[in-house]
Amino acid sequence: MLCASAQTKFRGGVDIATRTRILRLLGGLLSIVILLGIILPLLPSWFHSWGATEVEVARSYPGDDILPVPVLFWTHTVTVDAPPEQVWPWIAQLGDRRGAFYSYTFIENLIAGEKLYVNADRILPEYQNPQPGTPLIDVMFVVRAVEPGHWMLGEGTEALGDIGWTWLWWVEPFGDGQSRFIVRGRIQAPAEMDSGRFIWLLDAGSFVMGRRMMEGLALRAEGRAEPPAVEALEIVLWTGALFAGLGAGICFLWRRPWQPLLVGIAAVLNLVWFTFGMPALWIRLLVDLVLWAVLVFLTHIYSK
Repeated sequence: MLCASAQTKFRGGVDIATRTRILRLLGGLLSIVILLGIILPLLPSWFHSWGATEVEVARSYPGDDILPVPVLFWTHTVTVDAPPEQVWPWIAQLGDRRGAFYSYTFIENLIAGEKLYVNADRILPEYQNPQPGTPLIDVMFVVRAVEPGHWMLGEGTEALGDIGWTWLWWVEPFGDGQSRFIVRGRIQAPAEMDSGRFIWLLDAGSFVMGRRMMEGLALRAEGRAEPPAVEALEIVLWTGALFAGLGAGICFLWRRPWQPLLVGIAAVLNLVWFTFGMPALWIRLLVDLVLWAVLVFLTHIYSK
């Protein structure tokens, strides 16, 4: 047991220790719910314009006229230390059965129900000439238009039903030998799906997968290699913070000191940071080590 329980007394047949734990559980959960209720609604504004300047957000791009009033839209930008001619080949081969999307393949393959997505680590000559109608995601999403070397526009098909979706990948020169890689997405959903909770989840998921795609593509265009088993490491480190929070919660329930609650709250904050901020792996490892070191220290102190 992580933390030993205190002696209990009974009043009218009610276990006072159990009642106390229930109250502490409700208090701890309420603290986390309030915290997340403050933080999570603030994130969409960041989701929508990550890395982009006001000019890049306000600019018109190919495909904007297809869905003039989307319920969800974003413009993301990253500077790539490579000229457009080195970035474009990685854009040209995007697609599930092509070069994949350089994002989290374990999530993509989980949704697909098969190992369909395999991120390319080299330029694939057979996929360098996308044309209107080229499938990008099964039969649901295809190339709408393309200007080789500059941009590619994807659009949802009738297979998506009443859901409208456009996705643009755009590259342009920037600075000395650099590029600006811009991705714009627009989604239009039917009224029955236009709920705040659903849109927030769709927004968050699109951001996590989209940012990972952009950083993965930029890394490849710059000639750098993705660390081996990076996805597995991210899962392990995310889980490490999660279990530190759960351990702190157990300690808070079974002992009177309130300090473990702070460890639990810190773990929740770091889970949000790991998910959306995507810090470097070594930073995530350091954070996990600190969380666990503090938790073990508190457990040792209060078990005496």
